[in-house]
Amino acid sequence: MTWLVRVTAEVPAMPELIVYRSNALMCVRSRFDDTRDVLLPVNLAFPEGMVGMWQSSLPQVTLVPSTATDAQVWPSPSAVGTPIHDTSDDNCPINTGWSYVGGNHGYNVGNQIAVTNHGKTTADVGSRWTDGTRVFTLLAVTNPNSLLFGNPYVLVDGIAQGARVRPAAPLTHVAGAKNRTTVPITGLTPDVQIRPVTHTHVVSVELDGRPVPDGRSTGQELRIRESYLIPSYRGMIDTAQANIGTPIATIMPRIPSLCRIDNLYRWGRAGLLVAQTVTALDRFALNTGVTQCSALTVPTGGSRRQFMPNVGVAGTLNWSTWAKLDTLPALTDITPAALRDPLTPAASMTQWVVDAGGAQKWGIAVGLLPFDDGQPVTRARHTTTKCWFISSSLKKNYPQLVWGRILEPGDSVTGTAYRRYLAPPSTATEIVVSTGAHDVVVIERVDPIAQTRMAASQLVHRRLVADGPTNLTVPDRVAVDGIPYAVPISPGYGMWRVEPVPPAPPQVPGATLGVGSYFLLLAGPTRASNYTGAFQRLLLHPVYLVEPTPVDRACVEVTAAGTGVLRHGVYAHDPTTGRPALLGPIADFGTLAATTGIKESVLTTPAMLPSGWHWYALVWQGTGTTAPTLLAEASGGTALNLGTGREAMSGDRYGYQVSGVTGALGAITVGGVHQFPPPRVAYRRA
Repeated sequence: MTWLVRVTAEVPAMPELIVYRSNALMCVRSRFDDTRDVLLPVNLAFPEGMVGMWQSSLPQVTLVPSTATDAQVWPSPSAVGTPIHDTSDDNCPINTGWSYVGGNHGYNVGNQIAVTNHGKTTADVGSRWTDGTRVFTLLAVTNPNSLLFGNPYVLVDGIAQGARVRPAAPLTHVAGAKNRTTVPITGLTPDVQIRPVTHTHVVSVELDGRPVPDGRSTGQELRIRESYLIPSYRGMIDTAQANIGTPIATIMPRIPSLCRIDNLYRWGRAGLLVAQTVTALDRFALNTGVTQCSALTVPTGGSRRQFMPNVGVAGTLNWSTWAKLDTLPALTDITPAALRDPLTPAASMTQWVVDAGGAQKWGIAVGLLPFDDGQPVTRARHTTTKCWFISSSLKKNYPQLVWGRILEPGDSVTGTAYRRYLAPPSTATEIVVSTGAHDVVVIERVDPIAQTRMAASQLVHRRLVADGPTNLTVPDRVAVDGIPYAVPISPGYGMWRVEPVPPAPPQVPGATLGVGSYFLLLAGPTRASNYTGAFQRLLLHPVYLVEPTPVDRACVEVTAAGTGVLRHGVYAHDPTTGRPALLGPIADFGTLAATTGIKESVLTTPAMLPSGWHWYALVWQGTGTTAPTLLAEASGGTALNLGTGREAMSGDRYGYQVSGVTGALGAITVGGVHQFPPPRVAYRRA
């Protein structure tokens, strides 16, 4: 969670953070604007055995006057506070593909049955019961009039999945119980969350590296680290059945674990960062988003507006403008089809509360940072079903780091999310998010503007490297007076990693410095390459760059004319296969005439060539009468995966091919390797 800091001479200086603590309950106070502070709740011992962003004396994130005394805001600010955000359900669980678990959630495959004076006791826990078709396990005697049964599980591709089913008939005894009286199902409540479902919770709290005592403390950054284990559902059922008469809550460490969760919460002047690592201890399918965000609190007569970069129409709303979030009628998935650039998953959103007259009251910016598994190319590979979704009932945002990724024991997934509260008036989201190791600039603006500037004095002279699509033109380096940019076409957005200025000379001459200069992907001797036999065959060549490089022009040279046209572009690299990513191109540069001379594609929107490997793609299309000849590289090469056979080792082999490509570049199916040397390609740096 992040808030703006605007300190003027008239406002007395305050510490970056004031932290109030009473045992497990905490409150973090920091400046919101010139006259108000923001209070953020913390609970170190949330009922499910984890850290929560909620506590009873401060049930919402709250704004208070900067003049408010400690006694007025702690332990309860109700007399002077304005609630702006309910975060009681914002600590993020994981999803196993069939149930949310962790982060104040339990496996939702329990059946609670109300039976007056049922007579069952702890001695019956772990016993098995059947409705004539399925076997249910008694997991808890919740009280003399209520029982909790766990549903059966099934194995699918070696992964255990709980079944969301309800008993179809009264439950009769199978094995293990002392009281074997049949259980009627007239008082059945299905899909109940089974709790507890975490154990071995470890938490530590530091303010600027020091322990935080009870009372009032001040500092620069609060860090809360936690870890806990989630038992597997199969292990829970099997362990209960093997330990008749022993409540599983008392033997949780003996249950085989599904995974370990490690969270790091960091509060500072720049807001809240949440870093999460999920480490598999059993094979399972993982969906997770690091953070989730309930909708902002709306005052009487107010409403909520939300903008999402790189997202068009999804559900019934257009997220490329200020969508009226309160009118969202149904659960809405953000899929690749809703993205302007389908290879860059939705990574952020800005939401504002406005009053009846449309005036801003308070806002929030939330997003995933492009590091670890949050890198766009990594997320694109693991969020093909959806990269974000928004619930219609709560209007709640759920970014997804991965969706449906199979983890083997020992595999882990890591991501970092930011949350920042925004003070009005604001025409744009212009923020710097710092992880300590990295700084990221985020600019999101719905209205077009000819020229403006983002203040960023802390980043002076450092370099900006774009991550993901943008239609904004920003300089290579941050100037003393900030980052100038324009929004020629609404909306405007971008995310940039802030890097140190590299030593001179640069590692790749011409490739990473010098806006407006051309550079070759490969330099060296050349030869002619005739494209006979290559009609409508997309030829993909591996290319390596030291760092992401924006380009606005791409050139090849035709040395002997042919018929038709040449279409070219760039595909991402899939490190899991060693081949081009199949989803679609990073960029389609369009077509070039197959006439002699240097042919250049001028790109309306600069394309971002990724760091590391990517694949230059070229296909001869149109009329296949006469094959053109291109200037090609005479040397160079790299490792190439031939597949399961050795037959393709004979002859020249330069890359992969796709047959039958007749129009714009799209999703591909690799059809083997080809014999055409890479054409000489020059780019102009944008």
